[in-house]
Amino acid sequence: MIPRRIYILFLVVVVLLTVFMYNISLKTNTDDPKAGSFRQILQIYHSSQETEGTVPKYHPQYISPNSNKTGNLADIYLNSKQKRPPGLNATCAKFPDFFDLQFRNNYWQLQKTTNGTFHLFNAYLDQRNGSVIRIVGTYDVHKTEETFYCQFWYDKIPRPKIVASEVPFWMFRLKWGADTAYFNHPYLITCPVVRDSGQYPISVSLVDKPCTTASNNLKIFYKHVEEKKNFVVCVKGLSFPFEDRGDRLTEWIELVNLLGAEKINFYEFSVHPNTQRILDYYVNNGLVEVTPISLVGDFSNLPLLQKEFLKKKIIQRRLQEVIPFNDCLYKHIHEFKYVVLLDSDEVIVPVENTWVELIETLQEKYPNVYSYMARNIYFFDTYLHQHDWFSDIPKHMHMLQHVYRSHNYTKPGYFVKGFHDTKNVVALHNHFPFKCLKGCTNKEIDLDLAHLQHYRADCASGVGDCKSMKEDSAMDIRVWNFKDELIRRVERTFREVDLDYSNFDYR
Repeated sequence: MIPRRIYILFLVVVVLLTVFMYNISLKTNTDDPKAGSFRQILQIYHSSQETEGTVPKYHPQYISPNSNKTGNLADIYLNSKQKRPPGLNATCAKFPDFFDLQFRNNYWQLQKTTNGTFHLFNAYLDQRNGSVIRIVGTYDVHKTEETFYCQFWYDKIPRPKIVASEVPFWMFRLKWGADTAYFNHPYLITCPVVRDSGQYPISVSLVDKPCTTASNNLKIFYKHVEEKKNFVVCVKGLSFPFEDRGDRLTEWIELVNLLGAEKINFYEFSVHPNTQRILDYYVNNGLVEVTPISLVGDFSNLPLLQKEFLKKKIIQRRLQEVIPFNDCLYKHIHEFKYVVLLDSDEVIVPVENTWVELIETLQEKYPNVYSYMARNIYFFDTYLHQHDWFSDIPKHMHMLQHVYRSHNYTKPGYFVKGFHDTKNVVALHNHFPFKCLKGCTNKEIDLDLAHLQHYRADCASGVGDCKSMKEDSAMDIRVWNFKDELIRRVERTFREVDLDYSNFDYR
């Protein structure tokens, strides 16, 4: 028989535990299994198992290693059934084993030469003027005059073809602050392609001596289409790891699409989780392609350190930005008529209609021109405070709410962005073409046709009259040509990705 004192003590403990668990349950969201008690989780689990025909929300999935379409690793390494070619002979140009390949920061393949080190990003087949292989990468030698060798590898053909390259094209300019070997310089390397038994090569290794066993082997990108689409937009590396840009980015994507962009290729360093959800949504819809990228060389790619590098190392950043612009050009060169380089805070807006009608007008007015450049005008964030919110526009629609711009444009030729004809351009800078097949002919777009709307808190560095630009403003509502449809699309996206920006403080 249990002693009376122990029995009373037991009852007190039970009562205290009951009160404690009751208080806990009041604070628990029973609609969320993650927040519920262990018993609730078990109940939800068993009830879900007992529901006939119910498919669990989460279940194991196999992801094929071939699902990444943006990496530069040659496909032959991903196919265990595909026979590897041995090389030219036992001592010359051996096929690089998987563990012979050297990578830096995941996305760059390395090749050391007698004079320096290549960081190679991608390779492409270019069939516009004969057939050549283009390779985009960096080399820590300033304006090299060396030639190199392309070792071409083929499917089911045992020996490579080895071809001398042209002198690499330095994708920068003298007196831009990079006239030193200290930096990793952007280069375009070109090799005439050799077909073997009617085959184009499936991958290429770049070396400085014909018989070198390479430490790189790049997949060759090529996409053939029967009829080209109109516009692909290329956006350099996104770096917003701590700031949620999902609202602005959604509005920008939808506006660019309404204007005529049929594909947007973002390059991504690191972004906020909500921004990533937006990007994933548009990738699944087929409008967006996201290419991961990292800093070249020995720099850290931890988000905070990476962001500091991009903010403070201006020359190095500008040198590295050239790589994604030209990667985007060559991945889409046979698929689209025009490539448009934009940042996610700027857009070319015609006075009326879309890019399609704008290009038709420009081609008719200025034939035999291969790049049409739009002048830059600032829509400063501070201009919002000069008027009340437009009540018929959600506050999170940044561009639709910001319709006051600087009265004055930046100087002709400064901070311009444009449309580049893929039939002709060979190498691109952010603001203009470096090199073209038939000569780079540029034409500034008339202001009564279109301009580049640039949404910023301040001027870019190098703008001397920024103070007067901020003080003198004008209203420009051309973006409202797309207002109703743009709002509808943005709100639909927010609903489908389950994001709510309506309560953000946009002051």
